[in-house]
Amino acid sequence: MALDTVKELLSMECGSLVAYQLDSCSHLESISFQTLLMRDVFLSHPEVVLIHRIHNPWGKALYVFMVDKPFLRLEGEMAKVIHFAVPAKESAQGLAHMYRTFKAFNPEWIQIKTFLIDPCSRRLPKLSKAFPSASVQLSVFHICKHLQQKIHSVGLEFHTRRLLLSVLRNAMCAPSESNLKKMHSVLSDFVKPNLLPQHHANWLLNEKIWSLHRWRTWEESSQYFKDLERITRSLGQVFCVGLSLESCILNIAKHNQKKVLKRSWEAVPGQATLLSQNVSPLPNLAILGSPSSKGQRPLLPRDPTLAAPPSPPLAGQEASAGDAVREQEAPVIPDEEASEGLRQSLSDICTEPAARLCLNEFAVVQSSQCLMGSSADAVSVQILEDAQLVSHKGLNSCTCYFSQTFQLPCRHSVAVLNAEGKELEPERVPEQWRRGHSDPQPGQGSPSDLLEVLRSSWDASLDKYLAVSFLTEEISRLLSQCSGEEFDRRYSTLRELADSWIGPYVQVKL
Repeated sequence: MALDTVKELLSMECGSLVAYQLDSCSHLESISFQTLLMRDVFLSHPEVVLIHRIHNPWGKALYVFMVDKPFLRLEGEMAKVIHFAVPAKESAQGLAHMYRTFKAFNPEWIQIKTFLIDPCSRRLPKLSKAFPSASVQLSVFHICKHLQQKIHSVGLEFHTRRLLLSVLRNAMCAPSESNLKKMHSVLSDFVKPNLLPQHHANWLLNEKIWSLHRWRTWEESSQYFKDLERITRSLGQVFCVGLSLESCILNIAKHNQKKVLKRSWEAVPGQATLLSQNVSPLPNLAILGSPSSKGQRPLLPRDPTLAAPPSPPLAGQEASAGDAVREQEAPVIPDEEASEGLRQSLSDICTEPAARLCLNEFAVVQSSQCLMGSSADAVSVQILEDAQLVSHKGLNSCTCYFSQTFQLPCRHSVAVLNAEGKELEPERVPEQWRRGHSDPQPGQGSPSDLLEVLRSSWDASLDKYLAVSFLTEEISRLLSQCSGEEFDRRYSTLRELADSWIGPYVQVKL
């Protein structure tokens, strides 16, 4: 199981590095993992490294290393991550081994100037000893998250808690000296010293902590905290569901790969396929360590063809091999006549509003790359976006939002029809969307109303107005149809929302 996990990690991207130790039962005891892309990010931005620790229920801790220097702007949820590590134990020896592995993977570690850490980090002297040329400071993200959790846990009144959180947000997004002093003063006034130790509040007055964060504008600070919260939360959810270290680290690596491929697809269509191919001159490398071994030793490359030069093709095989490669690379182009037949069948069968919606979906299909995989019960369709499942039993049944909402053939369904050269069948369109059916069901708008919306041009202010009008109408309907007790409960909720938006001292008429 352990070796299978290592092999799968190495197969994800050429140039990946894995170091691991086995316990007496040949299970993973510790592991460090880094892709070639992570290493490239570190080489480009080595000055400041943030370390985040995630603890799972069965006693293992994942250490996530991220770049975090001033004026750093990287696109993508996992773009900052440069290294994953799970030590055997969070002892001085275990952490020292983890830091040595990071240095072995990144010989340029001497360029690190600052480490940003969680206030609850363990064995800080070991980090300072492993990286003597780097300073160690508390992370603003972790301080604010720690204070936020404390504010929620000390049992304050609602208005007091909201005041503290508002002042904390001002300090997070605009860490001026006055805002930090105000936060320190408010904490000292409202939170008892035994609930929040004095040195926790004093973090707000430490100039060295906040100096690396002050260059950000309000919007950049807000986005910075949102990005880190998204990264740490998603990794925490993935790391805590596995039943073993093997499954946990594999889930983490797959999650990271998924986010990287998604970012590449969004940046340059078609580029993502390059990340899954062995385009790097560096072979995959694993470093094996076990209780019985005295040290670490590099293993041979995963792919034997990387270790030996390829043999020249035989004279009679050269042409056929070239034809095979060209055949594999040639995309499947749907027949134009079949596409026109599908387009016409959509127009013939569906009402005009339904046809417009479906033809919009079909236009997306024709201008995109379609990736399909077939199983016994469904077809997996991906149009450079999140994959959806189209049921074989009825192409009006897809997992995407469009199909579930309108019950119409979506882009994934028409992609399957287009690829198979089929036309739309009437049975696959609900009766209310077919031509000749004009009586709307109770609570549904008429087709002419929807057609008017589809023909209209989009306007931001009109869009907001329609959204607010719909929400107001729906809330009024729900309030008028509920019991007296339920009305009081819902009204109280609306009252609380209005107060939180505008303030308890401004009476809002509901």
